[in-house]
Amino acid sequence: MDSKIIHATCMRAVVPVITTIEQERNRIYIPKEPRINIIAQQEFYIDNILNRGDRYCVEQIRMKPAVLYKLCDVLTSRDLLRLTQNVSIREQIIVVLQIIGQNQRFRFISGIYYRSIETIHHYFRIVLKAVFKLYKHLIKDLDDIVPANSILILRYENNTNIFIH
Repeated sequence: MDSKIIHATCMRAVVPVITTIEQERNRIYIPKEPRINIIAQQEFYIDNILNRGDRYCVEQIRMKPAVLYKLCDVLTSRDLLRLTQNVSIREQIIVVLQIIGQNQRFRFISGIYYRSIETIHHYFRIVLKAVFKLYKHLIKDLDDIVPANSILILRYENNTNIFIH
């Protein structure tokens, strides 16, 4: 009799466990996916800036799309910027232009592009150094542009010089 009681008690304890296991086996699992596609959102944001029109692009990055593409070509042809596995050259330059042109903080930009603040800071420094290396090609000396005899210099009280050609 004792063995029948033990057997019945064990069955009462085991039956709910077995039914729970069977229910879990038969349950249809839906794998969790990311709420958003980060790469698609980054590309959508960049394309939105560049393809919405020249006026909107100038408002956002202070540059027309054609000029931005030319800047990308110049920086890559002179081997000052390189495409990385994670961040495109276009994104690197647009991030810097938004930080400088809009006076945005790294934290705000990192939220837009789904990047860490360290990553934004890293690429900001890289692009800034690359642009500084272009100054010899972009900035001309005043003597090279205008002959010295055709410059009229006006001086004011605070020693501000105005050059008039």
